Amino acid sequence: MIFAVVGLVLVGVVGVLNLAILLVMLRRWRELDAMGGLPTGAVSNVRMIDRIPSFSARALDGTAVTERTLLGKETLVGFFSLTCKACVEAVPVFAGHAERLRAAGGTSLAIVHGDDSADSELAAMLSDVMDIVIAEDSKAELSQRYGAKHYPTYAWYGPNGMVTSAGVGVAALRTELVAP
Repeated sequence: MIFAVVGLVLVGVVGVLNLAILLVMLRRWRELDAMGGLPTGAVSNVRMIDRIPSFSARALDGTAVTERTLLGKETLVGFFSLTCKACVEAVPVFAGHAERLRAAGGTSLAIVHGDDSADSELAAMLSDVMDIVIAEDSKAELSQRYGAKHYPTYAWYGPNGMVTSAGVGVAALRTELVAP
């Protein structure tokens, strides 16, 4: 009888401990979500061996955009989400890199994801500073092709279409350009 009581008490203690750990993890996930996703330094799913994926889309200005549009010059691609507070804060940093890249003969592409992203304030901000802005719905098909799961995510592609640098967060955006 004593072993049954001790066993039940032990199971109860382990259950309470598991519940406490779960509640702490849920609180932390909510905090991360409120901050706009993963913290700076999170790993991007865009791999260094990846090439620009094949795609076809319409930019906000109505022009057709494919992967061939980006080949032959260095390209900076940024992935932004309407639900990401850090994405709005990243626009000026991204814009500075896009401007220097444009002066060096490269191009920049911003992909804004979320329902009604084409009419969003974030898309309007990016349209003022980026060469190409594409809006995608909540399915995020283009972001998935690139391997972007967290926002903001950045990927630099060389003229040959191979990734030269990629990361999540503003700190991941490198400070110098690769010569085109």
